[in-house]
Amino acid sequence: MRIILFSGKGGVGKTTLAAATGVRAASLGHRTLVMSTDAAHSLGDSLSQAIGPDPTPVVPNLDAMEIDVHHELEREFGPIRSFLTRFFQGQGLDEIVADELAVLPGMEELFSLLRVAELAQGQKYDLLLVDCAPTGETLRMLAAPDVLRFYFRKIFPVQRLLARTVRPLAPLVTSLPVPEDDVFVAMKRLYERIERLDPLLRDPKVTSIRIVLTLEKMVIAESERLFTYLGLYGYSVDAVIANRVLPETLKGAYFERWGRAQAVHMKRVREGFSSMPILESPLRDQEVMGTELLKAVADGVYGERDPRAVFHTSRPPRVEKRGAGYVFSFDLPFASSDRLTAYAVGDELSVTIDNWRRNIILPRSLAGREVKEARLRSGRLSVVFGGR
Repeated sequence: MRIILFSGKGGVGKTTLAAATGVRAASLGHRTLVMSTDAAHSLGDSLSQAIGPDPTPVVPNLDAMEIDVHHELEREFGPIRSFLTRFFQGQGLDEIVADELAVLPGMEELFSLLRVAELAQGQKYDLLLVDCAPTGETLRMLAAPDVLRFYFRKIFPVQRLLARTVRPLAPLVTSLPVPEDDVFVAMKRLYERIERLDPLLRDPKVTSIRIVLTLEKMVIAESERLFTYLGLYGYSVDAVIANRVLPETLKGAYFERWGRAQAVHMKRVREGFSSMPILESPLRDQEVMGTELLKAVADGVYGERDPRAVFHTSRPPRVEKRGAGYVFSFDLPFASSDRLTAYAVGDELSVTIDNWRRNIILPRSLAGREVKEARLRSGRLSVVFGGR
């Protein structure tokens, strides 16, 4: 089983490249499903076919679907959402406002991931291709398991104990609802599903992210930041696809100036992402819609490569003993020291870059040790832990 996510700034062509990859993989005999997690679904337009929230056949070996997040929320989050809605109404909020607040931040993105995992575990397909929403939404989706895992580990057991203790007395002292056991059963089931995501999404032999960009300064800068944040959360990027590259055959002063600008930007891409393949897709003279044109795009991008292959894997995190202490290190490409903080509390290391934070569960040998230093060298963060 392989999972490949196509991520990048909005409008760079993720949908086209995900669909094209699906057409190519299917032609090679791989049972393939291409799906969209973007609320502004355009996958059906790219394939020139109506598709919905369930897998729809497109061509032999290729199905497509557009994930319906609202359906997934209702199916999996129903009891928890109902309780939270009642709770917020008990605080005096309007029913509509209470219902909106009952969807915790990151939940919509999380359920997209859980749907991907469910399809992967079903073993019906050899390859799942995910057309992701623009960068910010994708990062929330990929960060959601860590955020909610932290919430469940820290708060869920205490809340359940309190509910069992308070429930018999609650009607005597408050009109606010106390969660019933079905709420905790739903929370436990959700937590267990989140726990099963890790080995699936963070195994570079199974899951890869392909960053799609165009040769523009702002787009490349956002792609570099995306690469950093993906490193923070432990996701492997196996290729960068430069889309809408100007063909050399175009002549004239206008195209020559454009070509020179793209050449400068391509140099930056090749230097910044030098550890992995840089694939190219040329600018085309017509809108790419339908399987025939998508096949032509995929042929240009992949050449003789099988798109299901793993093109590159990141260096794994390492723990090394140094004197009385330890050094824990992992890749953080394009990061800078002035954007980064790191500290440890108990068995967790908290690392923050810009507005994104990850709480990493530490190996037992590092739990309870003080962070002495956090330093960046050549795109890798080393956190030095002292002795006990």
